[in-house]
Amino acid sequence: MPIRGIAQQMVHHSPDALLLVDDRGQIVYVNAAAAELFGYPAGQLIGQTIEQLVPDRSRGIHVRYREGFSSAPATREMAARLVALSARRHDGSEFPAEIRLAPLESPPGQPDGQSDGKAYILAAVRDVTDRRRITDELRAARAEADSANLAKSRFLATASHDLRQPLQTLQLLNAALARRLTGEGELDLLHRQQGALDSMADLLNALLDVTKLESGTIRPNVDIVALADVLADLKGQLDAVAASRNLSLSIPSTSVWIRTDRVLFRQILQNLLNNALQYTREGGVTVTVDQDNERLYIGVADTGVGIPAPELDRVFDEYYRVDTKGPRPRGFGLGLTIVRQISRLLGYTVKVESELGRGTTFSLQIPLANLVAVPAGIGTQPGPAADRTDVPKPAVLVVEDDAAVRDALDLVLTLEGYPTRVADSADTAEDLFSRYGTEIDVVVSDFQLGSGRNGLELLERLRAEAGRDLPAVILSGDTSPVLAKIDSVPRAVLLRKPIDARQLIHHLEELFGGAD
Repeated sequence: MPIRGIAQQMVHHSPDALLLVDDRGQIVYVNAAAAELFGYPAGQLIGQTIEQLVPDRSRGIHVRYREGFSSAPATREMAARLVALSARRHDGSEFPAEIRLAPLESPPGQPDGQSDGKAYILAAVRDVTDRRRITDELRAARAEADSANLAKSRFLATASHDLRQPLQTLQLLNAALARRLTGEGELDLLHRQQGALDSMADLLNALLDVTKLESGTIRPNVDIVALADVLADLKGQLDAVAASRNLSLSIPSTSVWIRTDRVLFRQILQNLLNNALQYTREGGVTVTVDQDNERLYIGVADTGVGIPAPELDRVFDEYYRVDTKGPRPRGFGLGLTIVRQISRLLGYTVKVESELGRGTTFSLQIPLANLVAVPAGIGTQPGPAADRTDVPKPAVLVVEDDAAVRDALDLVLTLEGYPTRVADSADTAEDLFSRYGTEIDVVVSDFQLGSGRNGLELLERLRAEAGRDLPAVILSGDTSPVLAKIDSVPRAVLLRKPIDARQLIHHLEELFGGAD
């Protein structure tokens, strides 16, 4: 068969529907697939206008588009970015269509190299009903997922606040009760109760952290952070924990500054240190800081139980815990999951090496591009009030709209010897401050204060009235992105509920110690 005959057979039996239209819009050729697609008997379409295959509502637009194509012919997809195209079958039904157009100078059957002087348009038509259905289903699924994420974010905001409030009250009341009881048996029961409360707080925090990370509601708030400050803060927090277990905790001195999210970065190191202390019975935990030409390495090494080699790949899985063959360590197997997810969010890598029975080393690897020179104007602050016997207990303004938490805060601070004034709203706090502002040294405020007010906005107003950087502790179980601003507010600390009394007192002493 001549090549021209083979080409004609290929066109006629092509799986794509092909139609040839002349410069007047009349159909001059239809292949077998086109006749089947549009439901017309063979040959019936020849001589008809192409608009016969277009829905009535679109025929006027189609004529103008065809005329426009004839004036500037080029191979292209028909109006795909402008409208969703539809075609009309012989029985009047419609289907979504994808149409490719190409200009031709001669119709099929014309001798090679010859032209009849007319312009033709070759149209390749596909029924994209299935594709359109799948696309619509994907869009609906995405919309449903977006809606679910939005609902999850709203749940997190509510759950973070509402679930933490009663737990916060229990933590504070437990601390107050510990100040009043003297019997060894009663104190032992109270200690056990505190352990249960701490476990509840850990689980709530971990579950909410994992959920926030998975839903993408956490966004890094990048700042310039001194690694030494973060390590010193963690050492101050964990020294007592290590000492209670007869373990050493070694933290190096370092002059490294990192461009990172202070809160998230601290949480990575805190989780790694807590994990190391949990699984170490003898010896201790050592932090190392090193770097090469590509990365900064922060190592957390312990002399603990170690991890079996086959299980190393599982340590970052949710709820995974090493079998210690002894007393079950506190925790829920979420700490390292959070470490991995935050590390990915910040662009870091975390590696683990371990030898069963001899210990484990986690290495946080940070690209050198995240390191910065020591910022200018960095100085030292006076030490905390706990180290300065000449400084009296600061007077505290407590602002909390939850009555149970408010009363518990007042009780704990009073038992610790802090003069307090208590407000149940931002408006009440402003009224108290207008009368007693000169006597107030520190503010302890919940973030959510009702009536659209929050602790940060209240602090700004009180500072403006006082004409000084009034120190403040902001308490929150909230997930609001506004909280990220606290890192840039001087002499203000964010503590996430539920806090324990020791943590609150520690930060009050630090803030007041740094006061003018």
